[in-house]
Amino acid sequence: MSEIGAAVKRERLGQNITQAVLSERSGVSLNALKHLESGGRATLGTFVLVCRSLGRDAWIKSFCGPDDEISPVEYVELLERGKQKERKRARRQAAK
Repeated sequence: MSEIGAAVKRERLGQNITQAVLSERSGVSLNALKHLESGGRATLGTFVLVCRSLGRDAWIKSFCGPDDEISPVEYVELLERGKQKERKRARRQAAK
């Protein structure tokens, strides 16, 4: 995480962008950006939004090899299957 955060910070500074401006452009909170850059807790969503705002989509794609690609339709189907598995209801108890 610290290496990823340092790379994001280097890129931001190389583009002469303040944390506040990048936070606004990417739609993530300033604290979330600070956590990312410091190597602290940050979500994958924060990383993706920041990378896109910096024009570094390739960083995101570099984590996935060509065999790992999934179509948007397949992704939605996987999500739906996961939701169906979660839908377990308690059985009704017979009245005594």
